[in-house]
Order: sequence, then C-alpha cells, then structure tokens
Amino acid sequence: MKKVFYRPANGWVGDVIPFYDQGEYKLYYLHDERVGGEYGNHTSWNLVATGNGLDFEDYGEVLPNGSETESDRNAYTGSVIRDKEGLYHLFYTGHNPNSAFCKDGKPLQVVLRATGTDGIHWTKDREFQLYGDEVIYEAFDWRDPFVFFNQEKQEYWMLVTTREMNSSEKRGGCIALLTSDDLLSWEFREPFYSPDKYITMECPDYFQMGEWHYLVYSTFSEKFVTHYKKSKTIDGLYTSPVLDTFDGRGFYAAKTASDGEKRYAFGWVPSKKGSNDYGDWEWAGTLIVHEVYQNERGELLVRMPSSIYGHFNRNEPIILQEADNCLKQGDRLQLSSPDGLAYSVLNPLPSQVMLEASFTDWQHVKDFGIAVRTDQTLDNGYFIKFDPFHNRITFDMWPRREPGFFQWQIAGDKPQMIELERPLNFAAYSRIRIQLILEEDILCLYVNDEVAMTTRIYNFKDGHFGFFANEGAVNVEDIRMKTATDR
Repeated sequence: MKKVFYRPANGWVGDVIPFYDQGEYKLYYLHDERVGGEYGNHTSWNLVATGNGLDFEDYGEVLPNGSETESDRNAYTGSVIRDKEGLYHLFYTGHNPNSAFCKDGKPLQVVLRATGTDGIHWTKDREFQLYGDEVIYEAFDWRDPFVFFNQEKQEYWMLVTTREMNSSEKRGGCIALLTSDDLLSWEFREPFYSPDKYITMECPDYFQMGEWHYLVYSTFSEKFVTHYKKSKTIDGLYTSPVLDTFDGRGFYAAKTASDGEKRYAFGWVPSKKGSNDYGDWEWAGTLIVHEVYQNERGELLVRMPSSIYGHFNRNEPIILQEADNCLKQGDRLQLSSPDGLAYSVLNPLPSQVMLEASFTDWQHVKDFGIAVRTDQTLDNGYFIKFDPFHNRITFDMWPRREPGFFQWQIAGDKPQMIELERPLNFAAYSRIRIQLILEEDILCLYVNDEVAMTTRIYNFKDGHFGFFANEGAVNVEDIRMKTATDR
C-alpha cells in the first residue's frame, strides 16, 4: 500500500524544515530513533525530497549530529537558504546536555552553520557559533533559527526562538531578531515579536503572501499547537484572527514552504505512548501536510493537497447495513430523532481510505457527525461531532478510557478530547462538507476546505463508518468512499 503520510522505516519525523528548491520540496527533518526510549536525543537532520507530496526520495542522514564532546550532540531545528552566488547555507541548533556545555547546571543552546553546493551534502563550519547575547536575550532558550533575505531592507534576517532577559518564567518567550549583510556576522536587534504570554515560541517561520506578512510559531505552554499572526508590514504589529491555528494538538511544529503558487504547512502528528489511544502524546511522529491559502481578510485556511486527494481515485459502492431513525432517499440519508439517537451504519473500512460527505438542513440538533471504525450498533469507535450550539467540531471515542470493573467506570464524566477541538461558525454555512482520510493509525479531517483536525487512532483497527444525529435532524448527502488503485 502506497502511503500518503510519510514516516521513515527506522525512526520518526520530528520538526520539518521545508525548502523549495529547483522544482521540488526538500524536506529536512529531525530524525528520531528514540534510542533508549528517549525522545529528541542524538537527532540528526535527514532529508526526503518530493515534487508532488506523494512520491518521496529518501536521502537518509545529510547532517549528522556531533559526538558527546561537541556542541551539536543533538542537531535541532533551523533553516536552509541559498545565497545570490548559489551557495546553500544551513543554520541549525546545537545542544549538548553534558556538563561541559552547561551553565549554572543548565545546557546552553547555540546556532551553528553548515554550507554546501547542492542542498544535500554539507560541510559544518566549525568556526561559526552564535550564542544568545545575555543582554537582550537569555542563553538557555536559543534555538530554531529561521533565516531569510529581507527584500525591503536588503539584508538577511534571522528569527530565533528565545526568551527575554530577566523576564517572567512563564511569559518571557519571544522571537529574537538578528541582521546580517553576509550570513556570517550577525547584529542583535530588539525582539521581532514579544507577546509576553508564552514560555517560548518554537520553530518560527516568516513569509509574505500578497499584501500580508505572516509569522508562524508553535507553543507548548497554554496548549501544544502551531499559531500564526498577520501584519500589513514586516516589522509592524502582528495580530491574531479568531482562529489563529492550522490544526489542533495532533499537528505540531509546522513550518511552511511555497513553489511560488501554492504554499504548504509541514508538521508532524505525534505518536502516543504504548501505541494506545489512552497513552500520552509523544515527541515526533509522522509527516502531515496541509495546503495553506488566504481568504479576503488575509486569514489563513487549510485544505487537503490536491495530490493527496487525487491519490484516492476509485469510488466504492455505498452499502447501508444498519440504521435507526434513518430514511434513505436515493443517495441521501435523512437522520431524525427528536429525543434520541438517529444513525446509519455503512461499509466496513479498509486500512487506507478517504470518506466524503455533506451535511445539510441540521435542525434543533444537539450534535451530529460521522463515526469511523465503529461496530454495527455504534457502541464502540471514533466519532467526529459537529456541535452547532458551541460552534465547534470535536473528536470523541467510546469508551473514553479502559472500562473498569463496575458498569459506571466508563469515563462518562470526561468530555471529548478537548485538545483536538476546532471552532466552526455554523451560522456562516448552509452546507458542511467533510473529507476524512484514514491511514492505519492516523485520522486527518478537513471541513469546508478551511479547517483541519488530525489525530492518532490506535485501539480500533477496523470497523464500519456511519452517520448520526443526536436529538434532532440532519441530512447527509454526497457520500463517497474512495480507495486507491495502487493499494
């Protein structure tokens, strides 16, 4: 089976550093083998290249991490840029927890550099070491350099994840700004962005699209998520739209790249401990890609990349197997129950599949949605719920924990997985269109080509799909189940 979500055979995908170069996307990433059960330890930079988001050329390790006596024992996130002479520059983070690289008992982080002529083979610059200045910025959080050429200022800019000196322990995070004329000597400037609300902001990314300038970063303090901010000028006031995220908890450390026409956000869906739905989220996982585009207000929306959509090129017949309070009218299902549950159960699902459907005419309904990998009575499985009262999309599963000995020990007091919750303004739509990809233990949902929700699904490996309405009515139309001919 050809997969649409990439993961190396011998490890996991950590932070992705995308770079569009000569007709293809070079996707550098932190390669994590979880040696000794530890995450993010002895990570190297590996590379896969793709022209279409489906076919990947794996170059393996291209920037090895250093030894126990070198500052880049762990090679962490950075960026790649090609200068006017065609030389490639790779800026990355060096980290070594050994005492020789610590100060006051805490490991330092340092920005390092490598160069090359093809974007594949690199030579480390042993003379280049850029630490936090300990005047404007702290020394301990100093990582993830993003370097680009500022056309307006005609100079190179570097954005760095860091914290301001003598700042709040919980709110001192900022994006540092450094400038350079030659990519070698860097001048420290006042922060590019300092909202005084996060511990720190990881994996900064900047780009311009039309008249808007965008700053992208990821946080782990108030929530694990990738945010974006927008401004009419590169050094102006960056503000947040109401929905300032691309996805939820299951899509982290996203950075973007563009071929000049389309832009994509490259992140990773984390695994869960013990490959269990009830396990904690882990660091690193599998590559996930969303296409990013603008609306008329400059807000960024996400949709499924066309190459992935085209992968699912075979329509399977839809078969209604079980139903209650459900009327089938041609290819439309009408679910209605004023004080209970209406549902339909359709085909069993293969391990890789795309489901499509549209919801219309929802009336006085508490919630409605789609069930996947469920049994024929909807007693067990995963449930995507659309909740008009709270204007949200939620991910739920049943049972919500391992059932206990007593009947009431079923975690009925736990809500849906709140870290995956996505907002949706129901009043703005008369139709809600969904596209949902299942691939082994990954679920990726797109709604109205605007909102995404990605997560892991481990415990139920097979089952049916179906639709439901809770205390109300909804119509389900345009139901499609698609597979790939190269499965």
